[in-house]
Amino acid sequence: MSSPGRILVVDDSQTIRIKLKKSVEVLGHQAEAVESGRAALDRLATESYDVILLDIIMPEMDGFEVLKTLKASPRTRDVPVIVISALDDEMSSVVKAIELGAEDFLPKDFELALLKARVATCIEKKRLRDVETEYLRQVAKLTKAAATLETGRFNPSKLGIRDVASRPDGLGKLATVFATMAQKVYERERKMRQNVRTFRGALLLLACGGLWGLVVPLSKMASLVEAHPVGLATLIDIIGALFCIGISLKRKTMPSLKELTRADWKFILCFALISSVINQVLVYWVASKLPAFIVSIVIVLEGFAVFLFAALMRTEAPNLKRFLGLGLGLVGICIILLYGEPGEMTTDWLWLVIALIIPVTYATEDIYLSEGKPAHIDNVALFGITLSVSVLMLVPMAAFYQDFIPLDLLAGRLGVIVLLMAVAGNLAMLLFMVLISSTGAVFASQNAYAVTAAGIGWSMLLLGEAIPALTWVSLALIVVGLLMVEPKQEAEEEPPLLDDELEEFVPRLDLVPSPTE
Repeated sequence: MSSPGRILVVDDSQTIRIKLKKSVEVLGHQAEAVESGRAALDRLATESYDVILLDIIMPEMDGFEVLKTLKASPRTRDVPVIVISALDDEMSSVVKAIELGAEDFLPKDFELALLKARVATCIEKKRLRDVETEYLRQVAKLTKAAATLETGRFNPSKLGIRDVASRPDGLGKLATVFATMAQKVYERERKMRQNVRTFRGALLLLACGGLWGLVVPLSKMASLVEAHPVGLATLIDIIGALFCIGISLKRKTMPSLKELTRADWKFILCFALISSVINQVLVYWVASKLPAFIVSIVIVLEGFAVFLFAALMRTEAPNLKRFLGLGLGLVGICIILLYGEPGEMTTDWLWLVIALIIPVTYATEDIYLSEGKPAHIDNVALFGITLSVSVLMLVPMAAFYQDFIPLDLLAGRLGVIVLLMAVAGNLAMLLFMVLISSTGAVFASQNAYAVTAAGIGWSMLLLGEAIPALTWVSLALIVVGLLMVEPKQEAEEEPPLLDDELEEFVPRLDLVPSPTE
């Protein structure tokens, strides 16, 4: 005898319905009865049954319509249906029902033994079919997982084959081997992508550092001609805004001002205030009071400030390897500070304390740019709009402090210096926006090491100072520390949810040969 099943009785005759239900329950099965085809379909939409006992002749929706609907639905097409027939005058209807997919027929004046045999046979067939369907579904999951593996962007824990691997048969062993292989491939591919991103990020970082490092000694040279920190920032932002907006208009990436949301404008205003107004003016102002290489050395503290901010905000993991990388970079800077000073210097410690604000504002800029930059706006267009807004902020300040640069000075050496500062500073910021989007704020803050090293190098070169041998040793330590920090881990692309999209991969059982032992 087969194990008990759930039977649904569908008959418009209350007498036959009660008779069938009681008979099924006597055989040890659970039974439910409904009086119409529509009621049966409603019940099957939410419940599962092992066998359906279906009357053919019913008002409104007859058994043929019910059969067509059942066999058209993937949810119910495999449920065995036994049609109820009077046998004497409905044999042609029985044949038609079997052609539509019914498993068997039962006369209305049935014997209990006949009901028992046919129900037991259908239940057994339904159980075997369920097993085979599940087997084919798991084969399809494994097949789709293999297709996902070919894309090269996947996460083994999301392939959805754990239930397949838990099977005790050959398919389970195959799934286990496949999962192990997928994990190895994933780790190898992930490591390769991370190395590529680290190398690419390091090149961007060194480029940013070299350009920004040039800005510090150039600002010192500009102050030697005549110090105008606010006017200098205004002029450089005007040049950068014209360049970025012109490029964006040519590339047709400039968004309409009406398209910008309130959140976009909030970011632009804050970014303009932090980056162009505060950072630029502060650097130019401090550079006019301190040696350029001292300003460059102070900037290295940006990395520690960003590391601290990111750890407190839990935006990036403060692991030991990153901390050691930051420390190694600081050792390199300390070597430069202690043994790489070009000649004697007299430092104004009040201005040195003011200079310590620079790495804090730089770190604030890094975190804000990493967390808040609108992804839907092109970097060049966004920076162009930001520079335009910063000009609107700087002009009133320059007017208030009477800090505009005289035009006659721009015709000489100062004009060349301003142009170089505009090119170096604005290009560095554009590269930095790309860098911070792809590697995270902590790695991008290593830019401070490169700025420091480049700033000292440019200061020695442009100001005619010699570069001590230990400076090159410190640069090597900085590069090693940079590589230890590494970019943030890239979010791996998730494969599709296999369980919800397997229908097209699972063949119909009636199209598959019956399995043999």
